[in-house]
Amino acid sequence: MSLSHQILNTYTEVNEDEATELREGTPEKYTVAVKPPKNKSLPATLGQLVRGLTEIQSSFFGVKNASPTAAFEIRRDIPDSLRFQFTLPTKRLERKLRTHLATEIPDIGFGSGADGLPVKEGDTVGGGILTLGRLDRYPLRTEFDTPPTNSVASALHRHAMQDTRVVIQVLFRPVAGKPLRRWYWKRRAYQRIGYLRKEKEKLWGNRPPTPRERKQADAVEEKAGTRRFHTSIRFFIAGAGKYTPSRVKELAGGFNVYESGETGQYFDAVTITTLREKRLLNFSDTVAKRRFGYWNRSFQASRNELAGLIALPDLTQENINYSKP
Repeated sequence: MSLSHQILNTYTEVNEDEATELREGTPEKYTVAVKPPKNKSLPATLGQLVRGLTEIQSSFFGVKNASPTAAFEIRRDIPDSLRFQFTLPTKRLERKLRTHLATEIPDIGFGSGADGLPVKEGDTVGGGILTLGRLDRYPLRTEFDTPPTNSVASALHRHAMQDTRVVIQVLFRPVAGKPLRRWYWKRRAYQRIGYLRKEKEKLWGNRPPTPRERKQADAVEEKAGTRRFHTSIRFFIAGAGKYTPSRVKELAGGFNVYESGETGQYFDAVTITTLREKRLLNFSDTVAKRRFGYWNRSFQASRNELAGLIALPDLTQENINYSKP
């Protein structure tokens, strides 16, 4: 084992007080468990839901982003139970969630969601974050025949990682406020579009843009011209101990389906690794409270990208909580 691996920590053990605090979560918010119908095809993405939950708000004369933050979570507190839930900051948004989901998926079921994290005294905690492999001007894959979350859910079947409790969290908030940052992001996006579409200089003369470069330019332009969301994808892992980095890689494999062959965009997994074990508790607390905080590595996702990230799976799997007929 290298010296760096001996010094750096990828997990820490929690005591009774720390475990109690992590279990509390955000009780002041509204968490709704959603139960997909069994043996029925579901929409591959939830575009109408994303539009319904979009509320653009700013404060301090348009400088600060005051838009509400929402969370979609895939939770496996025990191997025999895989649950899907949304957390919203207001009752109004919760009603919107139920209305739009019932419209898009008529036989969907609802229930009480879980707050906090599935952790107890003596557990080890750690986790990871998904980052984009390329600049976030390049969109992820957005066209699917079946829900892409089928791949994520299948990685959490009841026989996989039986010693491990997992929360996969997709945190999202509309891009608003901070006009200079928004202007700069868009400016760089259109610079990239211009580069992709222009003729490229070669040693002998110039060459026109390739068909792939033209398609990439169209994809970047479409993303730059649509509503976008600050998005963070985080994994909380309890009980895995020294195998925490392996669990992060295993979970990240379920997100390979989002890689775009057109733009080359893909997800990279980063395991939370620190010198001080207390920072691992800080990461866990940030996930429990469903806030961006320091531990987020957020990127900007378009509506179409986000619609695929929060889709509900329609595969048949023993540990998924389905709606009752």
